[in-house]
Amino acid sequence: MKEHARASAVLFFTLFLVMVGFGIIIPIIPFYLTELGGGPTSLGLFMATYPLMQFFFAPLWGRLSDRIGRRPVLLIGLSGYGITFILLGYASQLWMLFVIRILSGLISSATLPTAMAYIADITRGENRSRGMGVMGAAMGGGMIFGPALGGWLGHYGYSLPFLAAGGLAILNLPFAFFFLPESLKKLRKRPSGGAGINLDMVHHPLRVFFVLTFVMHFTMAMFQSTFVLLAADKLGFGPKEMGNVFAVLGAIGVIIQGGAIGRLVAKFGDAGLIKGGLLISALGMFLIILAGNSILMFITTAVFSIGNSLIGPTSFSLVTRNTTQGQGAAVGTMQSFGSLGRTLGPVAGGVLYDINMVIPFILGAVILLVLLVMTRRKINEFDSEKAG
Repeated sequence: MKEHARASAVLFFTLFLVMVGFGIIIPIIPFYLTELGGGPTSLGLFMATYPLMQFFFAPLWGRLSDRIGRRPVLLIGLSGYGITFILLGYASQLWMLFVIRILSGLISSATLPTAMAYIADITRGENRSRGMGVMGAAMGGGMIFGPALGGWLGHYGYSLPFLAAGGLAILNLPFAFFFLPESLKKLRKRPSGGAGINLDMVHHPLRVFFVLTFVMHFTMAMFQSTFVLLAADKLGFGPKEMGNVFAVLGAIGVIIQGGAIGRLVAKFGDAGLIKGGLLISALGMFLIILAGNSILMFITTAVFSIGNSLIGPTSFSLVTRNTTQGQGAAVGTMQSFGSLGRTLGPVAGGVLYDINMVIPFILGAVILLVLLVMTRRKINEFDSEKAG
């Protein structure tokens, strides 16, 4: 038990660092790119680069962890994350920034699917949803701390946030090396199934969760890319107000996924929370466009965040309990679908916002409701037996 506790602590901090690295660039990257000669088009491409690399490589890392073990893949991902972020801090030309960011996404995409598979290896039943929730809380905490750290350090130099994130990852390496034992007891000699997203996914037994993951990340990315514009245009929100909003959203995710998810699963089941999360997210996304003051804007975005916080850990739990092709491979494929959603969501949101500011939010709510209606029975089937 002590060994599992130490391993969970290392995984928690690793995922926290990964999301710090994702969020730390948000307040400074426009200025950093401009300083290196970039413009709006460069910014859009740069923001799409990281999830695009995750889309292609997360399933490959997940399958590799099924073959050679979780520990070496996690150490590779954490090392690559630390080194590439330090290199980002020393980039002196725009092309260097892009090349290093591509390399960072390629290597650090090993961390999330492998960490989730590790938790699935050492937990059972309802404890698995709780474990996934704690990891979700780590990522939510990183998304709170990351932008704040980026804004504070970026005030003194655009390179400092990257150096700080990379340095923390390097400091975490010895703890991962000494306190993270191998969790996979039986290594697979061959990769199971094809890698990435392909036509075989249409017939994959877990396809409902892959679609769910894509939609959840697509709507969240569409929300994140247009909410700042909506709040500024409707209510005059500036950077300070937006920082407060995203801090609240992250805190809600930490509270639900880090503490409440276990009790909620025990009462409603994984399938019940997924369906409830879809309904709550859709309601929140629709109500956001009706918010006429700052208090209502905080409340409606909180509703949307609550729904999203219920979906993530429970869908991961059901996938790892029902997969027959290796937990690393299954979680890696889910992460690939999530990365595709995070890549396409901002593009769609921006185009639709230019047409009318409310369209991205109405479309997001409709998509979530349609998905709920079409998948509710299938999700129930996967949760009909509490797998141990």
